Amino acid sequence: MKKTLLAINSMLEKGIISKYAIAGGIAHFYYIEPSVTFDLDLVVSINSEANSLAPLSQIYDWAKERNYPSEGEHLIIEGIPVQFLLAYNPLVSDGLDHAVQVTVFEVNTFIFEAEYLMAIMLQTGRPSDNERLIRFLSEAEFDSDKLNSILEKHNLMNKYFNFRERRL
Repeated sequence: MKKTLLAINSMLEKGIISKYAIAGGIAHFYYIEPSVTFDLDLVVSINSEANSLAPLSQIYDWAKERNYPSEGEHLIIEGIPVQFLLAYNPLVSDGLDHAVQVTVFEVNTFIFEAEYLMAIMLQTGRPSDNERLIRFLSEAEFDSDKLNSILEKHNLMNKYFNFRERRL
């Protein structure tokens, strides 16, 4: 993972991506006990000059130059499957804007804050997200005022109340 994160940081340094944050199962490891995941999900922001029809093309060109193969929607970077996602809605974009810098495997990297991960899990609502959200609520250290503010901003308070009533 260390080599993978260093490679990703090199894309940031070269301006291929302008920012990124670890999301998904790997991000959850930072806040709660690990669960099963096989890839590294990255939400990225790319430079505005990128091809609008193939916005991730610079990332794939970079990977090809370094002989990192692709498998489905993943690039295999230093042995780790990595999925690159653009910020696909206002909540995810807001979370990317508020990503925090942390050190993982002795590498400075960026990760979504717990409160944004929780809001995204609630918004997505898949069974695996629901289970992880329950675990976050009971295991993670988070700021409930910050979570409520994010949920209000992105019109998720009713969904949150319903979730708590049904699941907790």
